[in-house]
Amino acid sequence: MTQPVDIAAGHAAVLARIELGRPPDRSELRELVALAERTGHPELVGPLRLTWAWIELDRGRPAACLRQLDLATNGPAELTGVDAARARCLRGLHSCATGRHAESLAELNAAIREIRRHDDPHWLGNALVGRGTTLAYLLRTREADADYAEAAALFAALGEAGRAAACVHNRGFVATRAGDLPLALRLFTDADRMGLSVRHHPETLIDRAQALLSAGLAVAARRVLNQAAELLATAGRDTKLAEATLAVAQCAWQAGDLTLAARTASGAAALFRRQRRPAWRAAAEAIELASRLAGGDLDGCADIPATRVSAAVRAAERHHWCSLAAELRLAAAATMPLAQAEQLLDSLARARRTGPAKLRALGWLARARRAGLAGDQRAVLAACRAGLRVVDRHTAELAAWELQAGARGLAGELARLGLDAALAGGRPDRVLRWIDLHRAAVLSRPALLPPADPALAERLLALRALVFTSGGRPSIADQNRIVVLEKEIRSLDWCQRAQLAADRSSWDREELSAALGGRSLVSFVRHRDDLLAVSVVEGRHRLHLIGDVGRINSTVRSLRLALTFAAAGEPAGDAVAGTARELEELLFTGLPWLAGDRPLVIVPTGTLHNMPWAVLPSCQKRAVTVAPSVTSWLRASQRGPGEGDSRVWIAGPGLRHAQQEVRILHARHGGELLIGPAATVDRTMAAMDGADTVHIAAHARFRDDQPLFSAIRLADGALFGHDVARLRRPPRRIVLSACDSGRSAVRPGDEVMGFAAALLRQGTSTVIASVLPVPDDRAVGLVTQLHAGMSAGLDPAEALADATAAHGDLGFICLGSG
Repeated sequence: MTQPVDIAAGHAAVLARIELGRPPDRSELRELVALAERTGHPELVGPLRLTWAWIELDRGRPAACLRQLDLATNGPAELTGVDAARARCLRGLHSCATGRHAESLAELNAAIREIRRHDDPHWLGNALVGRGTTLAYLLRTREADADYAEAAALFAALGEAGRAAACVHNRGFVATRAGDLPLALRLFTDADRMGLSVRHHPETLIDRAQALLSAGLAVAARRVLNQAAELLATAGRDTKLAEATLAVAQCAWQAGDLTLAARTASGAAALFRRQRRPAWRAAAEAIELASRLAGGDLDGCADIPATRVSAAVRAAERHHWCSLAAELRLAAAATMPLAQAEQLLDSLARARRTGPAKLRALGWLARARRAGLAGDQRAVLAACRAGLRVVDRHTAELAAWELQAGARGLAGELARLGLDAALAGGRPDRVLRWIDLHRAAVLSRPALLPPADPALAERLLALRALVFTSGGRPSIADQNRIVVLEKEIRSLDWCQRAQLAADRSSWDREELSAALGGRSLVSFVRHRDDLLAVSVVEGRHRLHLIGDVGRINSTVRSLRLALTFAAAGEPAGDAVAGTARELEELLFTGLPWLAGDRPLVIVPTGTLHNMPWAVLPSCQKRAVTVAPSVTSWLRASQRGPGEGDSRVWIAGPGLRHAQQEVRILHARHGGELLIGPAATVDRTMAAMDGADTVHIAAHARFRDDQPLFSAIRLADGALFGHDVARLRRPPRRIVLSACDSGRSAVRPGDEVMGFAAALLRQGTSTVIASVLPVPDDRAVGLVTQLHAGMSAGLDPAEALADATAAHGDLGFICLGSG
């Protein structure tokens, strides 16, 4: 005869597998329930059905969960004591999963009181986790964090380290909801260190992806979601798989792929509809409608009635998807009749002074659009400036450069509207200041020296020797190790918190003209499909329509390709000359800054950031300085000379002429020489710190996908862009005689990132580096003359122009202040 102990043992085995993330098939529980009923143990049926309900909820079947709860509550034996409290807890969790947060909070409050009375710490932890989630969705983040912290302590005391780590991770989810991104990422990292298993808890990847999305890192978020979707599908976790699908739609929306966003959001909405989760369905429908409305030409967008949009906005707001509701309002306002558009924008504009940074920025964007409908361009500019200040203050809290650049994505539409208004005003000086207000904002502020982080230093050290290998390509094992280390380094970097100057320095036309002196300045900007420019010559500002940006970008790419072939010894001289003349005509024909031989300051945009300017006929023999923004050029120009005249000459391994190059320079100019085994990363960093002039001849590698892992090869491995952030006193000027070392990845808002840009960010005034492959043998003569010119008192850009004219164009540009 079956004893109760046998059924209890089977139940315990089921619970153990659930804790390991391997819930059993329902047939096992069905057999246990049938066995309990058949052998006359109805008191065991209720607890078994509660476990069954838990599994159904976890697998995304809330209706089946509720059915098991009802059967447990109304079964042959009444649930009493702690079992009744557990049932109430499960009802609260069910309400949370289906988005009925007010009901969930009431049920869980009552369940927690009862569970505390029965002294059931395991289920108290479950209930606190559920209430923490509900409170987070209600944006009561402090209370939510307290619940998760208490649950973590309970599970740790019970020896359930995995559950404790999951609670720490959930505190990161709360921090994301509160807008505290560095704290969120640090808590996610802490949970990983505590042993949180992604394989057993793939839903945690969705939270991490949402944090990355809030930082504007849609590509990184999509990679995380791909991993989450695979693990969730394998585990049969339909609830969380639907949430991952929704996050993919958000990635597509943020990346501007409106067709994919609409299609994926529609699929997520269907999943939530089947799961009877109206709160999540409201989020999916908001993204779908916003994507269709913003797309303009997507199928079905013309058939969306205003009543459906209004209902979707109300549903999203009712379920606390405030940012999604705001974006839907903006998308709808652009397609609706004037009166309805004004009403939508007015309601959203009221959110511009309170709430999370994103919501406030969207509120100011709504205010700007509303002013535009009224034809008040002055009010448009004022609203756009206020919105950009919100974004500036938000990014000032982030220490990691990558996060700062990503968070600037919030400013994109504000910048476009502001530029439209400035252009409508017809004053070129205002257009220039407006362009610069948004451009390269991160490089326009002083960088923050990060605190010493032993874990980060340890991983950078481990990565160094793997990046440059003597045999060329790393082994498969080393490639996998590189991927892991880079992921860990980025995560540790992102966790840093800062409080930088929120408002960037401003300048006026008189200050700019005085700083330029005899130089000309041209600032390029993309406006829709055209390239525009503002020039400043002898204090006079002019606005110019340059031409089709697509044709210009294509010509720049063709020129770079021809120059790359030429650097490799291929016969490409005619192609270089012809393409250079074509680009000259596209960019410079009839423009006033080319008069005479006056020095030129160029503020590029897009592909022009990686343009070898000296190849253009009008720039040959001309001193050309390239700056990320007018503000950053002014800051670099105003830096005084260093404390001394220390000079450092460094040669990395693997280049035939590198040691010869730096030995010649050291012999002529004195200073410190680091060659062979002495040219290590640590000694190089120590020598660079506080130096007046640094010259590095070495191999380099540029990474467009992760530009802060762009690197210079030294004796013991790679010197990364990440390392540059540790310089307390960056060198006043530096010459990088290394292939592609001057290249940058260009992010939204013309934020440039790379090795040379990292030096500018830290405070180096001038970086001379190549945006092309550099022939090792030809570089010696050019850099020798370059340093001779600077030592003779020439400005860096002037010395570079003379050296290039004498030795040929090798793609070197003068960045920062020339």
